[in-house]
Amino acid sequence: MRRGEVMEEKMYSKLFRRIIFPLIEISEGTKIQKYLKLLEKTQWWKPEDIKKMQDRKLRALIKHAYEHVPYYHRLFRELNLKPDDIKTREDLRKLPFLTKDIIRKNFKDMKARNIKGSQFLEVHSSGTTGEPLKFYISKDVYSYSWAQTLRCWGWAGYKLGEPYVKVDMEERKKSLKRIQDCLMRCLHIGASTINENSAEEHLKRIKRFNPKIIRSYASPAFLLARYAREFDIKIQPNAVMTTGEKLFPHYRETIEEQFDCEVFDCYGGEATPLAFECEMHDKYHLCDETAIVEILRGNEQVSPGEIGEIVFTNLDNYVMPFIRYKVGDVGIPSDEMCECGRGLSCMESIEGRVGDLVVTPNGNFLLPNFFTNLFKDIEGVNKFRILQENPHRIDIKLVKNEKFTKEDADYILKKIKGMAGEDVEVNIEFVDSIPPTRSGKERFVISKVNIWK
Repeated sequence: MRRGEVMEEKMYSKLFRRIIFPLIEISEGTKIQKYLKLLEKTQWWKPEDIKKMQDRKLRALIKHAYEHVPYYHRLFRELNLKPDDIKTREDLRKLPFLTKDIIRKNFKDMKARNIKGSQFLEVHSSGTTGEPLKFYISKDVYSYSWAQTLRCWGWAGYKLGEPYVKVDMEERKKSLKRIQDCLMRCLHIGASTINENSAEEHLKRIKRFNPKIIRSYASPAFLLARYAREFDIKIQPNAVMTTGEKLFPHYRETIEEQFDCEVFDCYGGEATPLAFECEMHDKYHLCDETAIVEILRGNEQVSPGEIGEIVFTNLDNYVMPFIRYKVGDVGIPSDEMCECGRGLSCMESIEGRVGDLVVTPNGNFLLPNFFTNLFKDIEGVNKFRILQENPHRIDIKLVKNEKFTKEDADYILKKIKGMAGEDVEVNIEFVDSIPPTRSGKERFVISKVNIWK
């Protein structure tokens, strides 16, 4: 970029932050910049001060839910509980979990009766493993969600108003969204449109756009990196921000090598940001100011280093409170603080969906990383998917090429049986193709075994 273009870029970014974006916020009724400034301060608070903030917000949310949300008022009465019984995050275990089925069955009663329609938004989950979930969020939640995201992007060097690429599962169809993208200096690409016929043109568009960052689901970012290598197209953003699905080690390695930048992984669920990598890339910082995250087995917090199911409470959604919501993912907590010095609590890793874990007969787990590491260096395998119906059998669908050998098949069986157990039946089926899931996300493992039994 020429010197004059750099100066013009900086001037527009300042104009955007100081005038254009504040006007957008007034029009939309949001407070993104206000909350971003707050979060940039609170990240450096002491952990005990952040916890006090969490507990204070939790008490206010519980009181509101009891008084204004029919579902929670009824639930508290059935459990013989009062709002004063839930004062800290430790008290949350007195309440049952919230699930998608519960929300669907009690949809009307989940919504607060004292909040007007102009103050909330209707959103839908991506429906990774089934039917998308419809729910409501307040404009405060929308604002905090963007503020948490922008804080993380800031860790990667991004400033509001700078150009970025957003790779989403679907193409933009609504004119309003396209106008919003234009104002936000966002180049939007639908992941479903990335293939061998279109990839070169997508990459050339990205190169011309010269984004500061690329925000993408993990698997489309990996695909773009591979195609960029194939077509010898050099793109060098400041960072790639992955989200929406598990970031496998070989994904990160390929993206960082091809785009010559760092990857920052981000995690959330149902319009609630939950965890982000910082510049240290050692752990995930939890979004303590806006959510309480529990990592559980049953109703008990697992120990650091153990795998558990992720449950969260959104502390700001007064329209439709998500209290102890089972998001359907598993992760590993950490009791260590990050070397970056931020006071936010941490988790060690996000291991994917509950249904991404293969369960062995003795109750141990085979994580998705085991399978991706197993297959990544076998040249004869183009694509694979692991399927499990019960702990005693593992089915493998393989798309092979001319380099696949009998020795490769023997090696695969040996490695899997060595981890799962010699008595486990392992079957390989060769197929012509493996379609993505209905949501468009890539899933290497699909298990229907209850991991906690």
